[in-house]
Amino acid sequence: GMEVGAGESYDRLEELLHQTTNLLAQVTHHAAVVVGPRAEIAVIRSVQVVGLSARHVMVVVVLSSGSVEHESVELAVDASETDLASLSQHVQRHLIGRPLADVASVPEAGEAGLDGLLASVRAAMGRSKSAESVFVGGAASMAQAFDAVEVVRQVLNTLEQQFVVVTLVRDVLDRGLSVAIGNEHGVEPLSTCSVVVAPVQVDGEHLGTVGVLGPTRMNYPRALAAVEVVSDRLGKRLAEG
Repeated sequence: GMEVGAGESYDRLEELLHQTTNLLAQVTHHAAVVVGPRAEIAVIRSVQVVGLSARHVMVVVVLSSGSVEHESVELAVDASETDLASLSQHVQRHLIGRPLADVASVPEAGEAGLDGLLASVRAAMGRSKSAESVFVGGAASMAQAFDAVEVVRQVLNTLEQQFVVVTLVRDVLDRGLSVAIGNEHGVEPLSTCSVVVAPVQVDGEHLGTVGVLGPTRMNYPRALAAVEVVSDRLGKRLAEG
């Protein structure tokens, strides 16, 4: 039923984001970064709070996309098996069939002990990496723009860390910028690079980000134009569903 549909649309979305990334990389000859709305589509199939010790629990979430998220949480107070069972049930009741992003809106259970645990669990799931999907394309072609082998290695290694890439593009956008040159973006290993970003908007809602990462001597007007056109196009495609 519904879950198959969710899986299919998830695959189509993934394919679309992938194509967008490749297109942008080809047009600009720089590394392209596309951050898309994965959590909007993958819904929670199961969620468990597992006790590791009195003060440590692990939250395990299985998503309809097939990915399994787990975050370990350090608690402020000891939690009994009974507490954890109640917490699991409470979280399951409010989250199964909902996107991961809905974690923040799980209502309090109304028991002081449980709500303390719930706060810890929420924080952990909020950190969960698959809240978004990140695609990076064209890194190898961009690498040719740098002279030093060491710099190339550093840049490529950093681009493999999805979390760093997402944080980077989000920070630039949050500061109201569309361009961050060299050290302005604050990611040390990428100090020889510049970032050009544009938000992907669907019905006024910010659903993703499109960006390119290249050497500081890149052609900025051309990169900006490419990023705007591609983000616009991706927004339209997402709006069509």
